Amino acid sequence: MSRVGSTGLTGSLDPSISSSPTRPSGSSASSGFSGLAALSGLSDRELLGRVKVLVSQERATTLEILVHLIEVERRKLHLRLGYPSLFEYCTRHLGYSSSAAGRRIHAARCIRNYPEVYGLLEKNEVTLITISLVASIMNESNRKNLLAQVRNKSQRQVELIVAGYRPPVAFRDRAKPVCVAIAEPAENKPVNSGPLCPLTPSAGSEISPNVAGGPPRPGTVKRALLAPGENAPPAQCDQSGVGDALGPHSTSSGSNAPSDKPTSRIERKLLIQFLASEAFMKKFEKARALLSAKLGKPSYEAVLETALDEFLTHHDPESRKQRREAGRSEANSKAMPKRPVGTRGESRHIPAATKDAVFKRDNGRCSYVGSTGKRCDATHNLQIDHIVPYARGGTNTVGNLRLLCSRHNKLEAERVYGATTISRFSARE
Repeated sequence: MSRVGSTGLTGSLDPSISSSPTRPSGSSASSGFSGLAALSGLSDRELLGRVKVLVSQERATTLEILVHLIEVERRKLHLRLGYPSLFEYCTRHLGYSSSAAGRRIHAARCIRNYPEVYGLLEKNEVTLITISLVASIMNESNRKNLLAQVRNKSQRQVELIVAGYRPPVAFRDRAKPVCVAIAEPAENKPVNSGPLCPLTPSAGSEISPNVAGGPPRPGTVKRALLAPGENAPPAQCDQSGVGDALGPHSTSSGSNAPSDKPTSRIERKLLIQFLASEAFMKKFEKARALLSAKLGKPSYEAVLETALDEFLTHHDPESRKQRREAGRSEANSKAMPKRPVGTRGESRHIPAATKDAVFKRDNGRCSYVGSTGKRCDATHNLQIDHIVPYARGGTNTVGNLRLLCSRHNKLEAERVYGATTISRFSARE
């Protein structure tokens, strides 16, 4: 790829740059599956080594595509083919999605104007998304400082950097009524999460798809977000907040025959807009990570509603009254004998104090360490795992417990009990 610099980015491309190999005309998609079957004979080390090589080749190919796009635009070849813009050429002719085409065009033009970007992309110090974010604000006076700031940064970090270069904007808090068209399957099947050892008692229980923050029904897709009068679909959002909509996936109202096609409904929502500080977002993301053990991937609405419920439970006079009455009823009933913290006993119940101690010790992150010494560090969907399994005599002491994300918890269970046993266990849940 170093040859590109010698040819000049605005000149003809070096003919020695090899193009991607094309598939023989007689091949079909089945050849890909035969290749997949051949990979089963590779060792883990060989497979990971191949993936690393392929990623390197993919990066090199992407850079070649960017340089080719520069030359296509310079020669105006997209116009000669009948496309009004390079974007239309990339989406309609090359088959890229809108977002993928936009990223590549921004990155290509940024390379054309600032050739040093090519070297950063080649060394993987920046990504297509990073460059597409900074391309609109980069100029000759800030390019060195800007590129230095975004090197090896995540998308969120780059977004914060870019925000500092843009003029300040004024927003006001508001809540705007909207109607959302949601496609629903005709036949809903219950969602089974089934974690082996949940961090919270409610983890793994079935959550109603209609409850905010619960797992969506299979196939549920938001089709529109419309304020009243904004090209609403052919449906009426009634006063109850729910209505029927006829769309491309809807069943005919004149037929009672069962159908596998999803139906559509209109749901009334509020589009909330407000400004938040970085400190707020840190608290929000921490709360969202804690809730993920219970709700999977909680929405913004679910996180804020949970926080509001918690506040009202402790500060609303009516809630405090109900809690006092419940406490008096419990005091009148026979108290259950308490089991000392950390003892095995007859139950695998882990006291809250023990869970908190494990959570604090592991810093609220998955503690799984891979074969290369890399710690997982995931903060979502955390579960308490017994190092020595409970079924094999392991205790509920802090020393025998650790935090694992749901996927590493399942991986460890499969290692100890076998994948077949865990599959049967999950099927019963």
